[in-house]
Amino acid sequence: MVGITFLGGAREVGRMGILLESRESRILWEYGVNVQTMDVPTDPGTNLDGVFVTHAHLDHSGCVPVLYKEGYKGNVYATPPTFELMSLLLRDAVKVQKKKGLQPQFLPHDIEKTERMRKTIKFGQTLEFGRDSVTAYSAGHIPGAASYLFESEGKRILFTGDIKFIGTKLVGPAFSGYKDIDVLITESTYSYKNHPDREETLDKLREAVQETLYNNGIALLPAFAVGRTQELLINLSDLGFSIYLDGMGIEATDRMLAHPKYLSNPSLLRRAFSRAHKIERQSERNRIVKKPCVIITTAGMMNGGPVSFYMKKLHDREDCSLLLTGYMVEGTVGRTLMDTGRYMNGEIDVEPKMRMEFFDLSAHTDRQHIIEFIEKTEPKRIMLVHGDHNPEFEKFLRSRGFDAHAPRMGESVEV
Repeated sequence: MVGITFLGGAREVGRMGILLESRESRILWEYGVNVQTMDVPTDPGTNLDGVFVTHAHLDHSGCVPVLYKEGYKGNVYATPPTFELMSLLLRDAVKVQKKKGLQPQFLPHDIEKTERMRKTIKFGQTLEFGRDSVTAYSAGHIPGAASYLFESEGKRILFTGDIKFIGTKLVGPAFSGYKDIDVLITESTYSYKNHPDREETLDKLREAVQETLYNNGIALLPAFAVGRTQELLINLSDLGFSIYLDGMGIEATDRMLAHPKYLSNPSLLRRAFSRAHKIERQSERNRIVKKPCVIITTAGMMNGGPVSFYMKKLHDREDCSLLLTGYMVEGTVGRTLMDTGRYMNGEIDVEPKMRMEFFDLSAHTDRQHIIEFIEKTEPKRIMLVHGDHNPEFEKFLRSRGFDAHAPRMGESVEV
């Protein structure tokens, strides 16, 4: 018998935490944070045999140092690029919390403890915990993202993590050839909608950039440092315009390039990155807003980072464009802008005159592809996490004959 407890990520996007308990081991999958509210999962305790992180984004990794702060002395497992990117994001999280006047949930020395206890796992590799085992597979999503298969007492439990079944110029598609799955725990962020064709969306984005620069304007693209910055860079670098990179995406790209095996086309990213101008000083920011160019910068949800400076300078310019490509969490500056048309950040509250447009380049699977994956895999049971439309999706899957369930926070099930 294996117990599964949903410590976080149940009927919500992010804040992931799933505890697996058998007679042989206690394994924690993820320990993330809600990046907007700073809510954390339920405490799993420190008596753990291992902590596995699927990928670096903070809603999956952002509370791992808290475990070490509380006394956990075991290992944390992830792929090599996940560890590199996770360290970058965790240190930035401490800086952001201090800047907001918040008490940081952990300090740099807690991150250092985490780094000392890290053990890498590669795609296709299996680690054993007594008679239990965990195997990693590619999840797509971002470089290094993994899905984990837990095997215990004859049961096979698969956790997708954040997953993408369509490959991009940055990262290949997720592995999907699973067999004999007893329990599928799947993300369902977009269980309620399908994404538009990615290549058509990229073509439209490229056209918007070209139109802006032909009109002597600036194309401003807020982007997540990990994943989105690199994909935008690859897809815009051949247009012939000056591209500037600003913020944490520069360091994130460097770290990705150190692990080329986890990229679908490392030479393409390396070439695009070498062509881009990297912004390091405020004086450079003041200079580049005076001429037509493309600016890719953090923060992706517009809550902070260099994008705040650029918005102050460009919001009233009709010749400029704000091109949004990422998911905006409820309550963020970017989400408020999308919902109301107003840019509200600190003392600024304006209705931008810039052209504003959203392009769906999600790194998550959509409704059609997750249904196809479920039908192909034929799991005996399905647990839906990382989605705020999960009860509706549960009902749909049950109508198709699947034993599906959308667990609540803190709920435990036995398999």
